[in-house]
Amino acid sequence: MGEIKNSLVSVCVMAGGIGERFWPLSRIMRPKQLLAITGEKTMLKETVLRHQAIASPENIYIVTTGAQADLIRKEMKELPQGNVIPEPCGRNTAPCVALAAALLYRKDPESVMVVVSADHHIPDVQAYAETIKDAVSLAVQESVLVTVGVVPRYPETGYGYIKGETEISYPGLTKAWKVSRFLEKPPLEVAEKLYKTPGFFWNAGMFVFQTKDILKAYEEFMPESWEDLKNIIAKAGTEEEREAVECYYAKVTKISIDNAVMEKASNVAVCAASFEWNDVGSWTSASAHWPKDEAGNHLKGEVKLLEAGDCIVGNYAEGLVGVIGLKDVVVIRTADATLVCARDKVQDVKKLLEGIDEKYR
Repeated sequence: MGEIKNSLVSVCVMAGGIGERFWPLSRIMRPKQLLAITGEKTMLKETVLRHQAIASPENIYIVTTGAQADLIRKEMKELPQGNVIPEPCGRNTAPCVALAAALLYRKDPESVMVVVSADHHIPDVQAYAETIKDAVSLAVQESVLVTVGVVPRYPETGYGYIKGETEISYPGLTKAWKVSRFLEKPPLEVAEKLYKTPGFFWNAGMFVFQTKDILKAYEEFMPESWEDLKNIIAKAGTEEEREAVECYYAKVTKISIDNAVMEKASNVAVCAASFEWNDVGSWTSASAHWPKDEAGNHLKGEVKLLEAGDCIVGNYAEGLVGVIGLKDVVVIRTADATLVCARDKVQDVKKLLEGIDEKYR
């Protein structure tokens, strides 16, 4: 395992989403990351605790929306209040990472940043920490932009894929390769081929790089907003910082870091995850952590099923939920709203919300 110095490593947790696919439990002012979905603690709390093996609390930052900033500060009182960084508006992950990189670079030009999402479930904290520490060692030694890849367990169509080509030699124990290509979420027939082909990984959306290296990539691949990003670096820590951030977000393109930078850069490496990983992105993935009965039903709360199979039933309100004679159905009940949908339609919950009254969102 590569050795790192905690003082030089910062963790950036991206926590600005609403988690619309977790409606009706997740709402604008009670987003997914502030819910206890996989255990007793909230997703955000689990994420921060997991990273205390990598960075000290003063070096863990959370980037979120302005509307959620105060909620997150109340949830994460163990972090310095200034470590919650509000975005003026949501612009996907590329601007989010750019903002964090600019602020961290101003504090320490030699800093390394670990970028993660607040909705991942990783039970083996020690194995995770060892992989990330190796990724830090690799990023510093080779000046590469590192992404952590997960060996596919089945032909998933909801994740992107990464192809590792040439193995990289460095002091860490985690195997790493130079990345030759990224693939967007594939159709099933393609996913089945990728799943069986050595060298392909799920793109888990976890990144490690030196701040100076990722900022150099932004200068090259997002030149239209580079001057505004440089202005944030120059104004960081001053009374003009907020104005500089707002100016950047007013003009910057709404785009993911994968599309904006990682897929275009030539200095990208992938480290193979040695730990179990789950992207808790829908009721299907969340229910995997619930009790399961003999008929394949995943259940949470007070529920009663009769002649039902392979259903997901979560009751988050008082009273009883009963399901009779259904198969492959999702039922989620809260105090003021209930979701009922086919199990293979859970990704369409976001579409449902487009026509729902604001009071239910």
